[in-house]
Amino acid sequence: DAKDMKILKELDSNADITIRQLARNVRMSHQVVEYRIKKMMEDKIISDITSWIDMGKIGYLFFRVHFRFKSITKEKRDEFENYIFSNKKCFYMSTLSGKWDSYIDIFAKSPLDFEKQIEEITNEFQKDIQDYETLLVSRLYVFNYKYLFEQSERSPIREFVMFESFSEEKIDDIDRKILKILAKNSRKPYLQIANDVGLSRSSVKERIKKMHERKIILKNRMNLNFNALGKNSFKVFFKIRGNVEEKKKLINYARMNKNIIFVLEIMGPYQLDFEIQIESMEKLQDLLIEIRNNFPIIHDYEILSLLKDTGTDYYPIEKGEYAK
Repeated sequence: DAKDMKILKELDSNADITIRQLARNVRMSHQVVEYRIKKMMEDKIISDITSWIDMGKIGYLFFRVHFRFKSITKEKRDEFENYIFSNKKCFYMSTLSGKWDSYIDIFAKSPLDFEKQIEEITNEFQKDIQDYETLLVSRLYVFNYKYLFEQSERSPIREFVMFESFSEEKIDDIDRKILKILAKNSRKPYLQIANDVGLSRSSVKERIKKMHERKIILKNRMNLNFNALGKNSFKVFFKIRGNVEEKKKLINYARMNKNIIFVLEIMGPYQLDFEIQIESMEKLQDLLIEIRNNFPIIHDYEILSLLKDTGTDYYPIEKGEYAK
């Protein structure tokens, strides 16, 4: 309803806002605000509120893998999903409709590490996987949910970029424990985190501050369930023929568009991947006509429909060796 929408807009603008300040901004009691946020999380409208961690800063590469299955039952799909999230450094997984049935985002320390992970997956499910395709993600742009705002409202444009640079920042075991906690709930109080990791509240606060300054933690963000908001989600892959400046203009267009939530610069059959959350296929087609008419550098494109988010882990490193 309208009250929930006010809360979502505030959290979209600032996921770190205190309950007290949020309550003042939306003119509700803090008890009502707390109840409504809890209810929206129970109803899966808000998926989570988490810290987004730049894995490139601690020495990881980012790969996306599309899978097509020969034929697969619900039980076998569940087995596949459980295996991926239990054994691999999987950041995100989704079921698809189109050329591919599923995709996973995987972090790896090197191409050899990635090849080993894929070999283990294909060996485990060799009777089920018909084909797969690998993309290397060189940069990920994350935009806010501008479609929450009416046309008459001024929609803030907020973004952050993952994998803008690669390095091997030093973090210790305590930092890793803190990152794991924040990757599940960035609004967890410092005191509770301190109790979990065995430090004082002030020490935890200082460590988190430094990881923000070093851009290991990029941003705290509310993540929404597109299905619960009446949106359909599509992946649109673009083949680009043009110079770097023209590609930057296309990315800037995506930044300003209310329905484009993620942009990936990729290496593989395509060069750009837009995730678009929109009301219908008809509206998607209208948007794509506009994009193609304005950007002749687009040589070809492919559409995949996202059916369901099947899992996200914003810091999946404990499943393999830690970054040292």
